Amino acid sequence: MANRVIVTALDGVLLNFTANSAATADCALLKPVMASLKAQRVAVIVFTGRDRAELEPIRQQLEMVDPFITESGSGIFTPVNHNPFEPALGEKIGEYYLQTLGCPYVQARAGLRVLANLISHPLKGFGDFTVEQLERLTGRSAAYAHQAKAREFSEPFMTPQSVDLAVLAQTAEEMGFKVVLRAAEESRFSELIGAKAGLREAITEVIAAYEKRLKPAEKLQVLGLCDRPEELADFATSMPSTHWTNVTIHTATVDWIAAVEAWLA
Repeated sequence: MANRVIVTALDGVLLNFTANSAATADCALLKPVMASLKAQRVAVIVFTGRDRAELEPIRQQLEMVDPFITESGSGIFTPVNHNPFEPALGEKIGEYYLQTLGCPYVQARAGLRVLANLISHPLKGFGDFTVEQLERLTGRSAAYAHQAKAREFSEPFMTPQSVDLAVLAQTAEEMGFKVVLRAAEESRFSELIGAKAGLREAITEVIAAYEKRLKPAEKLQVLGLCDRPEELADFATSMPSTHWTNVTIHTATVDWIAAVEAWLA
């Protein structure tokens, strides 16, 4: 039974992105690596702030079959035909088992309007923009802008420049939400998510499900890959039942492949 899991960020770590899609050259480099990992029964768990509609084409291109985490830890999707867990993680909905940590999208949209009223400052979410406007703001193609508007559990919104972000986050918490704040150099958008959602919560749940599959003497080996050291920094100490290794990726895909090969050696 496999006891090795890779937990990886998507953007700027596993892949670079052009305006229209994941970089074709990166996918060409990754595809044989993914096939090798699958043959060795090493699970690759991708986490992202993107929604499922954005991630699915990439997974299909790379022929990935493992669980994945969307919308900043709001949803955990496990393909029904490749489910490694017993019992399954979440409810069967179509071709996935879905473990929902976030709130329904309509609730996030309504929450953003209330939050804007409470801080007395307008907040524009993805749902307030047309596809054409979102295309211009994000630099993505129309097809990708459509996918980016297919949110299920959270609402990205333009990070306000003239609001105390600590007050924004505190107000959201008092309402029963969380705010994932992003620096201007990373994205123009922050994200309103449900109170029980979050990257830490989602990763912890997935890793715990993998640990349940192990024999008593086995220990799960986990490789964490991201471009911000703080993102996965304390998992090694907060999950002592696993053997957790983190690597910071500076050059997407190339560094990712090198880190994986070194870990498996």
